[in-house]
Amino acid sequence: MDSERAERLLFEELRIPSVSALPEHAADIRRNAEWLGELLAGGGFRVELVSNAGGPHPVVLAERLDAGPGRPTLTVYGHYDVQPADPLEKWESPPFEPTVREGVVYARGAADSKGQHMAWIAAALAEPRPPLNLRFLIEGEEESGGRSLPTLLRERAAGLRSDYVVIADAVFSPNGLPTLVTGLRGLLYVEIEASGPAVDLHSGLFGGVAPNPFHGLVHLLASMRDREGRITIAGFFDDVEPPSAEELASWERLGDSDREVERVQGAPLVGDPDQPPLHRRWARPTLDIHGLPGGFIGAGPKTVIPARASAKLSFRLVPNQTPDRVEALLREHIRTHGVPGVRFELPLIGGGAPVRIGTDHPGVAAMSRAFVEGFGKEPVLAREGFTVPVTLDFMNTLGAPMLVTGFVPWDAAPHSPNERLPLDFYRRGIATAAAFMRNLAG
Repeated sequence: MDSERAERLLFEELRIPSVSALPEHAADIRRNAEWLGELLAGGGFRVELVSNAGGPHPVVLAERLDAGPGRPTLTVYGHYDVQPADPLEKWESPPFEPTVREGVVYARGAADSKGQHMAWIAAALAEPRPPLNLRFLIEGEEESGGRSLPTLLRERAAGLRSDYVVIADAVFSPNGLPTLVTGLRGLLYVEIEASGPAVDLHSGLFGGVAPNPFHGLVHLLASMRDREGRITIAGFFDDVEPPSAEELASWERLGDSDREVERVQGAPLVGDPDQPPLHRRWARPTLDIHGLPGGFIGAGPKTVIPARASAKLSFRLVPNQTPDRVEALLREHIRTHGVPGVRFELPLIGGGAPVRIGTDHPGVAAMSRAFVEGFGKEPVLAREGFTVPVTLDFMNTLGAPMLVTGFVPWDAAPHSPNERLPLDFYRRGIATAAAFMRNLAG
């Protein structure tokens, strides 16, 4: 496939506002799935759009299993849903009108993750027949925590047998090296609900005697971290597994990326001073507050003691930690650090276990050679701080050797305004995907 057509197809998919978290985009999600299905069917793939009770949006299942006897089967995972584009005023061009500036395409989903799976699709459609048996599983619920793909994997694992699985959803290192991911942090997302008086109260009449749920919540949250950023929940670090010697040796190739991280985040580095910044981003668990809804936040004064307050927070977990164990530690911390008169509840919003990914299989060497061919650089072994929940589902159901990698620069702004993908990365990603398939086929 020539690069002009490959870019045209990428731009066409980027124009579809496939935001899975917003119900008003349900028709767009379906349109994106059908668009992918038609594209792959036109390339000789047997296509099925699989919807089930696990989630509202279909999985695109596309297969070409006609490579001949003895050829391996590769499954490539991607997701066609995207994050909401808010805040719209921060975008320099419309988020669903792909715009090229200085060789970079700006659009929601360019990096996360339409540019990723489209590179693999373009590589697959470039030849009359792929050199190996090839399957795509592209879901529409990654950004909203759906269960359609995990349900499909459990129910049809025998028919989805694979020799290798590629998770096409990762980024390069800050110093520009390709990465092969050896670990992904897990997630525990909760909301702490604090309640005090039965109704909102006049602070002049009841101030000094009524329990204020915001005071209780702020005290509780402050007790979870010290001033320098160390998490102080008892037992929180007991199960943390440190990086292996192989990982540490590979990380030496990354050099000092601290200034690049500061540049992209637009703020100085903070956190536990006893741990290097790279370890804090990849190999250490985190606690972050995402919102404090409750009380009066309108313009002007309203002097009430609110009846309720809440906080949304998440923990990023590392290998050997589990969401259940951290939840139990958090509940005990809340029990011992509450304040008089304030009651706390802890509804769970979501979670996923951390993942360790092995590197002792031939697919690693095949991908390393492919990156040298496509990008002129050998990849570095890396952990990542984000979560790809379906990785564990692939491990538990298919059990095939896995590679988690991607063709996106580290500063591509996924989930942020002005998300972008250099078209040179896209073209080189297509070349790398094609080389990997040839290498794997032998």
